[in-house]
Amino acid sequence: MNKLFKSIRFWILIILVILSIFLIHPTVSDGRFKTNLNFGLDLDGGSYLRLRADAVVVSVDLDKNLVSKAFLEELIGGKVTIVSLDDNGIVFTTDKEVPQEILSSYGLTVESEDGKIRMPISYERIVAIYLSEKLNAEVIPVVEDNTLRYEIRKTVDRDEIEKVIQPVGGKLTYYDDRASNSTLEQTKTMLEKKLNALGSKDIVIRTIGNKYILIDLAGVNLSDTEKIVSTPGVFEIRIMADDGQYKKILSGDDIAEVDPAPRSEDGIIWGAGFTLNEAGASKFRNACIRYNAVNDPEKHPIAMYLDGELVYSAPLSPDLASMLKDEKVYSLFARTGIGDTGKMEARNLIIHLSTGVLPVKLITETSGQVPATLGDQFKKEIVLIIILAIIAVSIITGYRYKEYKIVLPMLSISFSEVLIIVGISKLPLIGWQLDLPSIAGIIGIIGTGIDQLIIITDDMLSEEKDKEQQIKKKQTKRRIKTYEKRLTNAFKIIFISAATTSFAMLPLLVMGLGKLTGFALTIIIGVLIGVLVTRPAYGGILRDIMISNKE
Repeated sequence: MNKLFKSIRFWILIILVILSIFLIHPTVSDGRFKTNLNFGLDLDGGSYLRLRADAVVVSVDLDKNLVSKAFLEELIGGKVTIVSLDDNGIVFTTDKEVPQEILSSYGLTVESEDGKIRMPISYERIVAIYLSEKLNAEVIPVVEDNTLRYEIRKTVDRDEIEKVIQPVGGKLTYYDDRASNSTLEQTKTMLEKKLNALGSKDIVIRTIGNKYILIDLAGVNLSDTEKIVSTPGVFEIRIMADDGQYKKILSGDDIAEVDPAPRSEDGIIWGAGFTLNEAGASKFRNACIRYNAVNDPEKHPIAMYLDGELVYSAPLSPDLASMLKDEKVYSLFARTGIGDTGKMEARNLIIHLSTGVLPVKLITETSGQVPATLGDQFKKEIVLIIILAIIAVSIITGYRYKEYKIVLPMLSISFSEVLIIVGISKLPLIGWQLDLPSIAGIIGIIGTGIDQLIIITDDMLSEEKDKEQQIKKKQTKRRIKTYEKRLTNAFKIIFISAATTSFAMLPLLVMGLGKLTGFALTIIIGVLIGVLVTRPAYGGILRDIMISNKE
């Protein structure tokens, strides 16, 4: 056994087992067995959603001169004559006054010289703005597979797009009802921030292909989840003008900080406090002065909207109106209502203000909930299944070898393997939930692991058929060499089997096929632990046991 204790792999196994126990952190509290493990939706209860981005990606072939002329006339609202058009922009003439407010809304500028107007703008931006104006949707140029395409952030059918591009000599060359890969990833990242703010530690968000986003939220109510993900989170502050219409004066981009939690100023009405940035404070003061809200606040109330729905509306308080005459105001408060409903609305507003606006609207394709009681029942049944699996393996290996010195190490190694796999799921960089497919993978690893341990054991035991040696010292040295040779042969088979299994699982892992990802990840991690740690450690243990039996 001295050689075993000098084996690096044996000590790696011991260290990994201890580390796994530390990560799992099993405890008993209030008469219940608890761990640090993160269980999936099907084992912990919660809600699930499958979402689709409300967007399409298209490629269009347009007449450059026609679309540029149509773009300018749509923007200016009058006839234009194009003087020149190149990669640096457009030079044109027009009798109409160029509306600066519309230009600034698109981040565009113009320069006038000798009666000619020059607008620095790229061709793809021209097409994007033209499509945006005609389709009443946000349009973003994207590059996919080295091809310029346009992401229309609204579901628009082929016929409508073709109708819009036909007057500018256009032809639709590509159409797919999805968002671009970059937008989908950006949406996924923002959803993680929004949903983490709900306070759930067990959130899994994954993309399927380039069309769907799947969300599993263990222990979170479905209605709370849908309320967060179904709205992009567009926040606006508007003021009533003299014509009775509300004019937008601020957006979420003008907010620097948001209070971390809902608060109540009077103990009754809940709301969300936030702080404007320097530009936002200037715009707010200028708008209140321009629309005369500082002198007649009752006639020019301030309204706050979230995704087009009114959150709060009220005139400026006398103190605030007086303050705005002399200086900028940075801190504002949006009242959302009374009671639990008002508090929840304030929390949702804080989440949206803190995390920003989703790039695209998300449409719920399917949704549902798994009761926590059902998850608890699954856990009990899984524990029972694993115990039965271990008992079955114990009976079969005990009957086959009839030697506790062989059977006990075999079962210990198998149990250690499961422990390490489960422990790895708690590593910070892994962030892996144990769901039903993952548990199925663990049970599969128990089976394939025992198979490989049997291969090692049978190869080692076949040495018994060798001829007896004449001298005990020589016999021992020769046995050691023979055992090591047979271990090498056994590991060749095991490595080939492990490589085949891992490569077979890779498509399931990288293609994002929903729940099957957890199954594939479990199998691959289990196989790697087996070939790198547990199998070599078992081989060393078995070799030393057999040598000690012969001495």
